[in-house]
Amino acid sequence: MTVNLDQLDRFDDREQAIAALDKFIAELVGEFVVAAEGKAYLQSYPEIREYVGSWIDHLLYFGYAYESVTLPQMTVSNVEAIVICIFPHKISLLDPNEADTAISELTAFWEFLQREYQLTQAPEIIKFLNELQPKFSEIMAEFQNSDIAQNLSILDLAAGFDLSTKEIAEFQSQSDRQYTADSIPHQQKIGGLFDELAGLKNESLSKVEHTELAATLQALATEVVSEFSSEVPSALEFQRQLQADMTHELVQKMPVTSSRTILMLETQTITATEPGTILQDFATLLNFIGDGIEVGGKRHWIPMKLLAQLNQQLSEPLQIDLQRPQQKSYPSIHGLYLLLKATGIGRIIKQGKKSRLTLDSAMVEQWFGMNPTEQYLNLLETWLIRANEEMLGERGSSFNEGFKCLQYWSRMSSSGERFKDYQAQQNLRYYPEFYNLALMKLFGLVEANYGKPKPGKGWRVKSVKQTDWGKAIIQALLQNFTDSSLFWDDSASQNSSFGQLQPMLQPYFPQWQQLITLPKVEPVAGLYVFKVSWHQIWRRIAVSSDMTLWDLSQLILQSVDFDADHLDLFSYKDRLGKTVRVVHPYMEESPATDETKIIDLPLEVGSVMEYLFDFGDNWEFELQLEEIKPDDLHTDYGEIIASHGQAPAQYPDWSED
Repeated sequence: MTVNLDQLDRFDDREQAIAALDKFIAELVGEFVVAAEGKAYLQSYPEIREYVGSWIDHLLYFGYAYESVTLPQMTVSNVEAIVICIFPHKISLLDPNEADTAISELTAFWEFLQREYQLTQAPEIIKFLNELQPKFSEIMAEFQNSDIAQNLSILDLAAGFDLSTKEIAEFQSQSDRQYTADSIPHQQKIGGLFDELAGLKNESLSKVEHTELAATLQALATEVVSEFSSEVPSALEFQRQLQADMTHELVQKMPVTSSRTILMLETQTITATEPGTILQDFATLLNFIGDGIEVGGKRHWIPMKLLAQLNQQLSEPLQIDLQRPQQKSYPSIHGLYLLLKATGIGRIIKQGKKSRLTLDSAMVEQWFGMNPTEQYLNLLETWLIRANEEMLGERGSSFNEGFKCLQYWSRMSSSGERFKDYQAQQNLRYYPEFYNLALMKLFGLVEANYGKPKPGKGWRVKSVKQTDWGKAIIQALLQNFTDSSLFWDDSASQNSSFGQLQPMLQPYFPQWQQLITLPKVEPVAGLYVFKVSWHQIWRRIAVSSDMTLWDLSQLILQSVDFDADHLDLFSYKDRLGKTVRVVHPYMEESPATDETKIIDLPLEVGSVMEYLFDFGDNWEFELQLEEIKPDDLHTDYGEIIASHGQAPAQYPDWSED
């Protein structure tokens, strides 16, 4: 025994533990490979020698990131949740046969842990894995088919959609034929697939199945835009139109606004605690942050050591029983944090290697200058239209939070929903997502009863039911729906003002006059000094503000003696947390590096950008703006002014290893 299995439990900061997790896993896998169990496993599956340990890596990472459990504390219930629920949702397999080795690797790993480390839970986990072995490939296959898999589960389509039906088989067949027809351009292939799928609407699908298929196509379009944005320029338009069509269907189902509904809207008094506690809890978060708090990792979440304290200050503290909770373990805090970022009130300031969550003083002044009605409705718009999970540090989605909530809302029965156990509430993690459900209650849209968690478990939701206020406000929004009113174009993220819901709701709430207005970053001419880092190696580069990102990229490559013979891109987060990409001119996208000047970027001292060079080898450099010298008005100037560390070889000779 050479690896200390308890080492991750010694970290108070979750992000530090995540950073140490890779080394921990590498050491443990290295020990496993030379052990008898590892050798026997590799003898059975010699073809995966290069990838051995990947399933162990997934188990330990998802265990820590999603179940908040480290290896010594991992139980059979944790393993079951990770392997059966999380693996299918989070792991995409290029080859379905890759699933065949998963359980064998994990079983051998736990046999190794039982012998070498005497983990008492190992026998029960090994028994579970052995029972799961013949079923696991089928479980993964159900979610992997046609790359629609993950989205099917997220949308909870299984409730009324049989994946084994003739129609779905036909969908998959059409997909296979479309994607293997190499003579057909990408755009025509995908367009043809959508046409054939849609053509089944009146022939073989029920109305329920068609609605679910539309949701699946929306999810597929998200994947298409993400993976083939330049090859399929029409996918984004298709995606938005499909989302609008689905919302129109919801509108058609809504009853005509009654006099009772109108009266409820007109007579509702909005206070810190009515119709929900959102304003009180948002004020609590602002007070808690105060002059700023240190946050960690790329997602910049509130650190573990502060979460319980903040939770207790909220109007309804949530009960969880996790040893190492993270921000999203407290859905109310996670949702409030999303609003903080989406309003622009909260900002991340980078100071050297550390990051702080701070409050923008101008935005805070705006906020406290509003009356409660203005605060509530501005937050409501922020949440339903502008917020996106990318602001939480997750992968961006074409679904805004309002769309997720409306889809969930439409499926709720008038009597509400009850969840008898954790398994029953599992789908809430994916749709509308726990933090959105928590916000629905904070805004007073639903009544939700929470239960006491089981040992080692997180948030327990017992029941959810729509409130009369929730029905009224959702009905008012949908009755005034237009194609674009509930969907926010990403390009509008830097627009100076909000107000898309104001025309719909102001007739009922004439007190709503003020809108959140994002301050503009004024361009500063001068000399910009960047620290460019790759691991422990760094270069300091000075460039005049009139130079382009193309010019900066050439200086970066020159500083590490790289040939500039590959595509590249710069990316950064705007003030709301949305990713902005500026790409190589040959990628035929906009904006391009040769047309974007340094002065055009919304950069302040401490701002961070990433530079990705060579999409095959993926050289990732971090740029931090250290200084702006407004008095230095050099033009067309760029220079490498300091260096630390030897440049890596651009094309290493792997044969020497």
